[in-house]
Amino acid sequence: MNINGINSTTTGSAFTPVSNAYIAATPTTKAANTEPTTDSPDAQDTVSISNAGRVALSIDVGSTLRDKASAQKEQLDTATSEEPKSIIDAQVQKIKEQIKALQEMLAKLKGDDSDAADQQRKLIQEQIMQLSGQIATLMDQKIRDAKESA
Repeated sequence: MNINGINSTTTGSAFTPVSNAYIAATPTTKAANTEPTTDSPDAQDTVSISNAGRVALSIDVGSTLRDKASAQKEQLDTATSEEPKSIIDAQVQKIKEQIKALQEMLAKLKGDDSDAADQQRKLIQEQIMQLSGQIATLMDQKIRDAKESA
């Protein structure tokens, strides 16, 4: 493939603007024929895949899909096995998810040294501290409830 019009010949001006450039397909030769042919813009290339290629592709794509499905199943199994047994456990789980989201936000601000980023980091850290305090309070309540029921 040739790119014509860009610095092809320097007559008059040293540079040719890119807006004047155009791409021209170079003639290609066929193995049986030595005559050069140019592909027309409407011509379409066709590709065929052998049976061995199809099998390899199905194995490759199939294994990826199986891996994703098994990972989703494992995630669902762990979510159901870790299902909260009480209201307090549900609240603790929800707060932990909030803390995780805040920590991700904090990680995104890591490289930013601006004043706004510093203020946002302080706010996020305060929120994490408050949520951690809520978890501690809920765990104390859970312990008290367990003592009372025993």
